[in-house]
Amino acid sequence: MRAEYLCGTIHKRLISMEKKNRIVLFWALTILGFLSHSLADALPAFWGDSIAAGQGPAPVGMMAFMSCLTYLVPTVGILLTVYGSGKTAKVINAALACFMALFTLLHMSELIEGFNPVQLLIMPMMFVVALLMAIDSVKICKE
Repeated sequence: MRAEYLCGTIHKRLISMEKKNRIVLFWALTILGFLSHSLADALPAFWGDSIAAGQGPAPVGMMAFMSCLTYLVPTVGILLTVYGSGKTAKVINAALACFMALFTLLHMSELIEGFNPVQLLIMPMMFVVALLMAIDSVKICKE
């Protein structure tokens, strides 16, 4: 009886570890997705097109928000997943993952206004990755 319990416990931990590995991978893919998204916007400059969003000073608040969203949030998610062991870390990670899924969905909806075929390849995949990450993160919270 003790051996069965031990095997069951080990099996549950391995499944949990597998989900954690997937979540870390999803966070890393999120960072790479944002890098690809930014690169796709900058590529026309190589052919002489203007990629300037507007005239005047750059909006510092928007740039700080995007820096937090594209690097800080995924990095915190990775750190919480790898080093967080309590329920609070799991809940915060799940909240960040759900926020990222919502953000990528809303950001993807901008393709309706300004169609960009390159972004059409990147943004839906970012949403799928963020949605899978949110699902796994919520499942870990429920364990």
